[in-house]
Amino acid sequence: MIAAEPLLVRNRSGREAVLAHLQACDSAFRPPLSERIDLVAYAEKIATRAERFEAWDGERLVALVAAYCNDPDRRTAFLTSVSVLPERHGLGLASQLLDWCIDHARAGGFERIELEVDESNQAALRLYDRHGLVLIGRRGSTRILELALERTTAMATRDYDREINDTADHQYAYGFDFDVMHPFMLRAFEPFLRTGPLLELGSFKGDFTRRLLQRFDDVTCVEASAAAIDEARRRHGERVHFVHSTFETATLPRRYANIVFTHVLEHLDDPISVLRRINDEWLTDEGRLFLVCPNANAASRQIAVKMGLISHNAAVTPAEAEHGHRVTYSLDTLERDATRAGLRVVHRSGIFFKALANFQWDRLLQTDIVSKEYLEGCFQLGQQYPDLCSSIFLLCERGR
Repeated sequence: MIAAEPLLVRNRSGREAVLAHLQACDSAFRPPLSERIDLVAYAEKIATRAERFEAWDGERLVALVAAYCNDPDRRTAFLTSVSVLPERHGLGLASQLLDWCIDHARAGGFERIELEVDESNQAALRLYDRHGLVLIGRRGSTRILELALERTTAMATRDYDREINDTADHQYAYGFDFDVMHPFMLRAFEPFLRTGPLLELGSFKGDFTRRLLQRFDDVTCVEASAAAIDEARRRHGERVHFVHSTFETATLPRRYANIVFTHVLEHLDDPISVLRRINDEWLTDEGRLFLVCPNANAASRQIAVKMGLISHNAAVTPAEAEHGHRVTYSLDTLERDATRAGLRVVHRSGIFFKALANFQWDRLLQTDIVSKEYLEGCFQLGQQYPDLCSSIFLLCERGR
């Protein structure tokens, strides 16, 4: 029986699964893939070098979009394969996975996506046309297509004050964040904190800053929103050195023993370049980066996928996009970007097992249904199941 809703995941497949899938799809390629390349070698290359956006029915890979995103200058991502099992054609799987791939490349800072397709493959050409790819060249019967991702324009026109505002159906921050997540985040950091100055990247209105000031006397905050930094300055005054700047353009006078970077990286147009600045310019030799992001695989988010509220775990929802989100990280992709930036990951964990949405937690916290003991249990369970937590946490030190 064909499953109605395949599981959409990224980079689950290995060489054998990719090979079996390509062999099953071979006749659907125009011309057949096996007439052009060695399928075994190609499957090995995809499994080891490509970002893979996948649809699974049980243990069977039913659809695959694969792209090479290894351009060191992050200019071009090359789409190498789009394939769906013949019996799954017409269900929109290729379109959904292609959207995911494009979102991933854009969030990763790439300027364009390119691909090559034979002009006899009319179905593929229609798919690519619907997704905005345009012809930029020909080589015999091969058409070369490109999609410009316009990263530079997006970066230049961002309104950071607007992004922190609540939308009609989504708040920028919830009581759950301030009253539950902030104390547990600081508790997760506590065993690893260094003596010395602290840099907070993205202070919002100073709520987490207040907790950091209970532990540190020397605190610097960098924040891009003028409205947010005005409120943070009103709350904390001269106790904090505020820098109103984007991270990409900030000029800081020294290095820091502790850098706190919580729920901000997912907002950046070019996260790896900022992580590189942290590694190369802002961390002391013995310093530590406390990197926390919302988790794509949080239990609450996976439930939302099953409810049909979002398309896949790592989707950026319209409300999140309104708040400036560019990507939704999981532990593997967060560690990938940290290591690409040169950082050395020395500890990985999750913070707070979470099966309810933030607005649901806010309602519960106003009752006596949830006790302190229950919250403690969710924190402890999060240490056991980090991949299901509300947030994921990497502790990083300076690398090369």
